[in-house]
Amino acid sequence: MKTSLQAPEKRADKTKKQSTFRPVWITGLFLTLSISLTVLLFQGIEKPSLFSTNILMVTMVNLNITLAILLVLLLSRNLVKLYFERRVEPNKSSLRSKLIAGLIGLSMIPSILLFVVASGLLTSSIDNWFSIQVEKSLDQSLEVAQDYYEETEKSVSAITQHIALKLTKGRRLKNTRKKLEQFLQDIKQEHRLHNLYLFTPKYKPMAEAIGPNNEAHRPDEKMLVSLFEDKDQSTKHQNGNPSLSITSIPQGDLVRGILPLEKSGRRVGILIVEHLIPSLLVGKMEGIKKSVQEYKQLKAFKNPIKGSYILSFLIIVFLIIFSATWFGLYLAKNITGPIQKLAEGTQAIAQGDLDVQIDVKTTDELGILVDSFNKMTTDLKNSHQKVADATQSLMASNKELEGVLTNIAAGVISVNEKGIITTFNPSAERILGVTSADAIHTNYIDFFTNRGMKAITHPLQKIQEKEQESLQEEVALETQNKLSTLRMVLSVLHGTDRYFLGYVIVFDDLTELIRAQKLATWQEVARRIAHEIRNPLTPIQLSTERLRKKYFQGSEDFDRIFDESTQIVINEVHGLKMLVDEFSDFARMPPPRCSLQEITPILQEVISLYQSGHKDLELHSDFDPAVPAMNLDREQIKRLFLNLFENAVTSMQSHGVITLTTQCDPRQKKVRVSVADEGIGIPPEDLDKLFLPYFSRSKTGTGLGLAIVNRIATDHNAQIRVSARQPKGTTITIEFSV
Repeated sequence: MKTSLQAPEKRADKTKKQSTFRPVWITGLFLTLSISLTVLLFQGIEKPSLFSTNILMVTMVNLNITLAILLVLLLSRNLVKLYFERRVEPNKSSLRSKLIAGLIGLSMIPSILLFVVASGLLTSSIDNWFSIQVEKSLDQSLEVAQDYYEETEKSVSAITQHIALKLTKGRRLKNTRKKLEQFLQDIKQEHRLHNLYLFTPKYKPMAEAIGPNNEAHRPDEKMLVSLFEDKDQSTKHQNGNPSLSITSIPQGDLVRGILPLEKSGRRVGILIVEHLIPSLLVGKMEGIKKSVQEYKQLKAFKNPIKGSYILSFLIIVFLIIFSATWFGLYLAKNITGPIQKLAEGTQAIAQGDLDVQIDVKTTDELGILVDSFNKMTTDLKNSHQKVADATQSLMASNKELEGVLTNIAAGVISVNEKGIITTFNPSAERILGVTSADAIHTNYIDFFTNRGMKAITHPLQKIQEKEQESLQEEVALETQNKLSTLRMVLSVLHGTDRYFLGYVIVFDDLTELIRAQKLATWQEVARRIAHEIRNPLTPIQLSTERLRKKYFQGSEDFDRIFDESTQIVINEVHGLKMLVDEFSDFARMPPPRCSLQEITPILQEVISLYQSGHKDLELHSDFDPAVPAMNLDREQIKRLFLNLFENAVTSMQSHGVITLTTQCDPRQKKVRVSVADEGIGIPPEDLDKLFLPYFSRSKTGTGLGLAIVNRIATDHNAQIRVSARQPKGTTITIEFSV
């Protein structure tokens, strides 16, 4: 049965809906009235240059007042409601009162401090804006700009008089137009002028020196006529001073000097000199003028600006206090209700009722808390049921696992992280002759060491020392008064997050299997030895029969036949002796004498031997520098790779590429050495017989080379892998454990 805790506030829903929009209506009324008064105020005054700034200021004040009114209405409404609730439920309203008082206190201190500091900083900043130093700097900047224009006009006037003097001196004006323009061009470059023009007394062009794209503002006849008709300008010309003018063009301001050329009291020409002030410099000067004008306009509003900003700060302080009060009311209202219901729900769960649910509609953190509480109760109920179901399932799984361990043929032992035996199945009892009652809860190494089976502890010690994830090894062990060979596979047990739990050890008794394999192997060896011996017996028999026949016939060439037959017998007997010696060497191969060796120098020695003896071979090598030193018998490892190289050379008929590579795998703690050739490859049906003694597809081979390779690799606990190489050839990989 589901228990629900619902809010007892449904009866107030209708009244709440009716009063929700009342503060909004009142606020809208005040906002409309404020805007109307603002419009009437600005219609009755003259529009100043900073009219937009005043509008912004008044608008901000009106908006702050409107917000204050809204918050006062909401505050008064909620304070009255809080007063009546506290009279009805004093315990429930205590938390609300504390929250509201705390928020008001916390907001007043920084608000008042902010008002005092901000007002002081603002007053100081405004005073600095309108300081005498700033005004003086702006005036001086304007004077610099004006002085620059004056100096430019003086410079143009002086240059114009200087050029006029040069032109009227001598007979220069009688020169051709080309020479005059060359003269003007030199003057233009010397004084860095914009344009130079020379007109006749009748205002016709005589010569000019202008820059590219400067023809748009060329003086015309109409402009010159109006200039010389001006009495003021004529007076200047009579005194030998040029008339000056400033014209704005897209490239900047053009300062133009115009002076009539007179010689012997007669006008002989008109000179026009133009100097360009760049637009970038003109823009900066205009900016200085505009800044000075705006500064002087703003200075008149210094005190009103101070008052407006201080008023804004004061209103902001009131808004912060009112907002804190209203927020405290809202926060308290939304916290106390859900908390009360959470307390009641917690008490119900403590009494064992897992069906309790809280019905609170909110989307904030408290809503999340209530949803989490409801989810927790549901999860507790489901978890309680799942625990019961999992207990039953676990008991069933344990029974199945016990059945598997009881009936599996392989022995299984598990060891925890402390080395204590925790599992010992019946097959392990049968193979080792030990009861599980004696083994479980004992230390693995101590238990088997005390019973004379120390060999079975070596793989566990090895996997611990080398920190491997898994290990496979064959162990010779004397159990139940007989020598047995066990194949042991050890794996690390991990829990969640790779947490180490211990080891699992699985082993089989391979004694009978090895005995059967050895019997089959020696039967195959005997068959092949018999075949190898039978091959030379045939020519020996034929040679002996031929010799006997020639002897009884008294043949004349008996001496020659005797020599040939006996030589054949000697050769075949020698071959039989070599076969017997090789088999004897293979059978009597000594156990390896291992020591810590670097394998790379051994491989380099093998490469050197074949490089010097086989000129048609290409030997490539790629050695991994990370390969560590290993326990090896140097001579036997050298013989292993010599046999592999010889096998590769025979397969390629002494022509081709042999590639020798080494690779270190630190994660698996393995070192792999690969020999790859480009020979004819190995048929799939020969892979199982490849390492048997006397198996060979070569007419000249004895079939013992790869058998010796397999024997040496086995003695070094190494594994051999054979794979086809694309597009042709074979790769043989020897994998050593580090």
